[in-house]
Amino acid sequence: MFTAARIRLLFVTCIALFMAMLDNLVLGVALPSIQQDLGATLSDLEWFMNAYTLAFAVLLIPFSVLGDSIGRKKVFLAGVVLFTLGSLLSGLSETSLALILSRALQGVGGAAIVPLSLTLVNNAFPPERRAAAIGLWSGISGLGLSVGPLVGGLIMEGAPWQVIFYVNVPVGILAFLLGLKWLGESRGIRKPLDPLGVVLLTSGLFSLIFGLERGNSEGWGSSVVLGALGLGAVLLVGFYYWERSRRNPFVRFELFRSRAYSFYTFAGFWMNAGVFGVIFLLTLFLQQAQGNTPLQAGVKEMAWTTMTMIAAPLAGLAISRLGNRNVLLAGLLFQTAALAWFALIIHTQGFDFPFVYIVGPMMLAGTGMGLSFTPLSHGLITSVPEDAAGEASGMGNATRELGGVFGIAISGLIFQSGDPIRSPQDFASHVVPSLAAGAAMMAIAFLGIALFVKSQTKSEGGSPNSALPASLKTDSAV
Repeated sequence: MFTAARIRLLFVTCIALFMAMLDNLVLGVALPSIQQDLGATLSDLEWFMNAYTLAFAVLLIPFSVLGDSIGRKKVFLAGVVLFTLGSLLSGLSETSLALILSRALQGVGGAAIVPLSLTLVNNAFPPERRAAAIGLWSGISGLGLSVGPLVGGLIMEGAPWQVIFYVNVPVGILAFLLGLKWLGESRGIRKPLDPLGVVLLTSGLFSLIFGLERGNSEGWGSSVVLGALGLGAVLLVGFYYWERSRRNPFVRFELFRSRAYSFYTFAGFWMNAGVFGVIFLLTLFLQQAQGNTPLQAGVKEMAWTTMTMIAAPLAGLAISRLGNRNVLLAGLLFQTAALAWFALIIHTQGFDFPFVYIVGPMMLAGTGMGLSFTPLSHGLITSVPEDAAGEASGMGNATRELGGVFGIAISGLIFQSGDPIRSPQDFASHVVPSLAAGAAMMAIAFLGIALFVKSQTKSEGGSPNSALPASLKTDSAV
């Protein structure tokens, strides 16, 4: 049940989670002001965003494993401290380099907060209440990610850009102080240090994500992009074989022998690929094609984000009745239909149409996102033994982050192909195939779950232990 101690734990983990997820996208609307104030170049502007994403994505797995080894509370609170410090230093930055480094520090902190907050919630709740708790966690995660542009727009209406970062400082201090008092410690499997494994993994992910993020600006055939992608692939293959040779590997690849875990991870990649490329382009469409201000665009996107916030907790309650797989399938189907609906409207109406035309697909997409976030997170950590929850959370979140970067890169590539964009109508014409590609990516996620993950009984509010290979089943995998 939701005891006072568990409610306090949810409060602490969720306010830190919201803070970390918000900073994925909140900075975008402030870039013009920062450029003018700091004299930043276009390359600097990209790195203000990318520094956070790169640090965040490459450290999700190492921090998850470290939390299992030395204590999830310790690593989570360390992440809160680093994120808060990075926020303060970002606001104090007087040069582009200082802001880039401070943003990277924020990303380091976020990489500890996000997976460890999920693991702490998972550990604190009994199986029959776990899905509902993860539903609340997912709702906060989706809300933080989705309202970033709106919050940024609101702040930029009447305050300097530094306030975007300073608002995190009191929140971070509160989360740290309450976490010290209210959070209990938990651990998974204690593992020996593996410096080479960490270097191979983080360097490989960094190179891969760097190549994807630079593809559209540098050119996909450039030596920089091809070299980064190739190096990333080689390093990750090297990491795989190095880990396979160790008695106590840093990452247990046998977790992927669970079909459920493998395809929840697969679906997470393709869902993020589909949805984040679309969110990126729709935000641009509302502003550059339809002439909305950043704040106006953020307010209109609340038709999407509000439904995500509502649907995610409801998904947690529905899992115990309908099963994790079925709730996820509904969410992915809704998102696929919504993205195809967006494409159809813009294809038939062009750029000049009332906002009411897209309220329906926005609400459907937001509902689908909320119905997907919860069973994806729940499925990842309950399809493996309890002592592997940290690893599972870290790998799942890293894969989803990689999927988001991949989706933005592919959507941007499709958008930029063809004739030059000279008018709002040209913009609309270029958006349509990118939206269709997003719907196709979402359909891939749907098919992966529909074809390869078995239905569970109504007791699936716990863990689909039957999906585990015998070598991974433990008494703690309830």
